[in-house]
Amino acid sequence: MDVSLCEDCRDFFQRNHHDDRYGDKSWRRFHDSENCERPISRLIQTAGLGCSVCETVVCKFGSLNSDLLTAALKNGESGTLKLRIEENFNTNLQWQDDIDIPFLCVLISQQQIKFRLWRVSEKGKADRGANNGNGGTGSESSFLRAKEWLRICIQNHDSCNASDASGNWVPSRLLDLGPTTNTFPTTIKLRQTDSWQDSVQYTTLSHCWGSVRPSKLLKTNLRELMDGISIDAIPRTFQDAIYATWRLGFQYLWIDSLCIIQDSKDDWNVESSLMAQVYSGCVLNIAAVCSNNCTGGLFQSRPPSYLGPRFISVESMQDGFKSCYQIWDKSVWAATFESAKLNTRAWVMQERLLSPRTLGFTESQLFWECRCNRSCEEFPFGYPSELFERWQRDFPQPGLQGKLKTHSLSHHADGRFQDDRDRRLSLAWHNLVMDYSKNSITYEQDKLPAISGLVSLFAQQLGTAYHAGLWSSTLLSDLLWTAKPGDYAVNRPLEYRAPSWSWASVKCPVEYLPGWVESPEVTVIAAEAQPVIERCQFGRVSGGFIRLRGRLIDIITVVPYHENSYAFQVRSCKGHSIAAECTPDQALGPADTQPELFCLPVGIYVDTSWARGDSFALWCWLLLNSDP
Repeated sequence: MDVSLCEDCRDFFQRNHHDDRYGDKSWRRFHDSENCERPISRLIQTAGLGCSVCETVVCKFGSLNSDLLTAALKNGESGTLKLRIEENFNTNLQWQDDIDIPFLCVLISQQQIKFRLWRVSEKGKADRGANNGNGGTGSESSFLRAKEWLRICIQNHDSCNASDASGNWVPSRLLDLGPTTNTFPTTIKLRQTDSWQDSVQYTTLSHCWGSVRPSKLLKTNLRELMDGISIDAIPRTFQDAIYATWRLGFQYLWIDSLCIIQDSKDDWNVESSLMAQVYSGCVLNIAAVCSNNCTGGLFQSRPPSYLGPRFISVESMQDGFKSCYQIWDKSVWAATFESAKLNTRAWVMQERLLSPRTLGFTESQLFWECRCNRSCEEFPFGYPSELFERWQRDFPQPGLQGKLKTHSLSHHADGRFQDDRDRRLSLAWHNLVMDYSKNSITYEQDKLPAISGLVSLFAQQLGTAYHAGLWSSTLLSDLLWTAKPGDYAVNRPLEYRAPSWSWASVKCPVEYLPGWVESPEVTVIAAEAQPVIERCQFGRVSGGFIRLRGRLIDIITVVPYHENSYAFQVRSCKGHSIAAECTPDQALGPADTQPELFCLPVGIYVDTSWARGDSFALWCWLLLNSDP
C-alpha cells in the first residue's frame, strides 16, 4: 500500500538519500549518514496518524503498549528513537537491477532492530501489494493461503511427496474428527488403527507442554476417548489444531499427549520409538509457534495493516524525482519463527525436520516450510534469501532431506560407502547434535528418545551400530565433543541417562569441530550401550561402555584457565612439556582433591570449513579420569 510519512521521517530520508540516476549510491554510506532522534511519545503519535516508518517500528516492538515502549516513555525525553541508514556492502538483490541494499537501523532504549529498504518499480509495488492481515491468523484469507501452499507442494514438489510416502503405515492411534463436511465437528474419537487395511492422510501437532499440563491419554480414560469426547473439554491449542485440520480438509490428527498412553511406560517407549514414521508419514505438521502451553491456541489477532507492504517514496532534493522503496523487517523469519520458544524445544527439532511440511502459526502470521519452499504471509511466493544473513543463505532448506543434503548420501553402485559420504554424514550428525544440545527439555530422561526418530533415519544411511548418541563407524570422531556450558558449570542430571562418554550425559550445549579423525592413534576394542527396552535400540539406556587401546600420558598440572575451562600440561614421550586447554564435562574441584588424570591421544583431527574451503590439522586427545 502507498503510505504517507510524518514530517520527521520525510526529512530524514530526504537528507540521507542520493539520487542514483547519475551514478551515485542511492544512500549515504554509514559514516556519512545522519542520525534522527525524536521522543518515543512522538513515534507513537505519528504511528497512530499513519506514518509508514513509525507504524512499522511500533509493530516490530509488539504493540503500542509493549514493555519496551512503555519503559522508554517513562524516561520522558530521554527515551528516544534513533534512526540512521547503514549500507550493506556485501549483498546484492537482483529483482530489477543489481543494487546495494541499505539498512534502516532503529535504536530504542539500547535495543537495535534493522529493516531493509528495497528499491522497487511500480510493477514491483503491484506484485507485492496484495497481502493484508485482516482477521488474524485464523482468518479466511490465512487459510486460503495455507491451502494454496499445500496444494502447490502436493502437486509439484516431488521431494516433499517422496518423504511422506509411507505405504499403508499409520500411527497406532489417531484422533478422528469425523467425515469432512461444512459443519465443524463438536466431538472427536480416539481410534485404534491396528486393524486398518489402508493408509489415511493425517496431520500432526507440534506444541509446548509448558507449565500447564495438557489433556492426557491415560489407562483410566482410554475407553472414554474412544467413545468420543466434546471438543470443548480439551485445551484451546488442541481445539485450534482440530479446527485447522478440518479447515484444510483432513479427518485425522495425531497429538502426542492424546495418542500415547502417558501413564504406561511400555506404551510410551514403543510409541516414542515410532516418531520417525509418525512425522515423516504425516501430510502436514501444524506448529503452535505462538503458544507456550496448551492453552495459548493457534490463532492470534493482528493490526489490519500488519502484513501490508509499506512503500516509501523519497523525493530527490535536486530535481524532485521520486524513488520508491519498500521497508521490511529483516529479521522476521529468525525473530518470529526460528527463535520462538516452540522451536527451542528438544522434541520439536525432530518433529520439524522429519515432517514433509510444516505450517507454523505465529503471533503475527503463518509460516510455511517444506523441502522446496520457505514462505510466510508477508512473502507468500517464497521468503527472499536476501533477507537472511549471508552465512544463512546457502543453508539447506528445512527438513532432514535438505539438512543432510541427501543428493550426496546415496549408496555407491556396488553397495559401498564413499569416504566423502561417510564424512558428510558424520559432519551432518555432529551439526544436528550441536543444535539439539542447545534445546530445552522438560523430562531429563527424554534426552535420547527425543532424537530417536532422526537416529533411525541415520541408521538406515550409516548401516552401523548406535551407542547412546555415537556411531560405531565414526566412534573416534564422535567421542571428541566438548562441553560448552557458557556461564554455568557443567553438570549432569541427577538420574542416570547416558554413559559419561556420551554428549547426552551432560546438561549443557556441546560442540564438535567440523572435521574427522585421520591417522588414529587408538584402536576401538568394543563399544556397547544397553537399551532400557530391547526393541527400542535408539531410546533410553541403562548403561554402556567403550574399550580403547592406546598410549596414556600423565597430566602434570591442571589449573583453572577461563570461566569453566582448564589449562593443563602433559609430558611428551621426548620429555618436553605440552600445554593445552579443555572444558571438562564434570567439575574437577580443587587441585588437592582432583582424581588422577590422563590424556589419550586419539589422532590427527582434520578440521574443515565448507564456508571457507580451507582446512587445518591438530592433535586431539581425550581427557580421562582414573576413577572408573
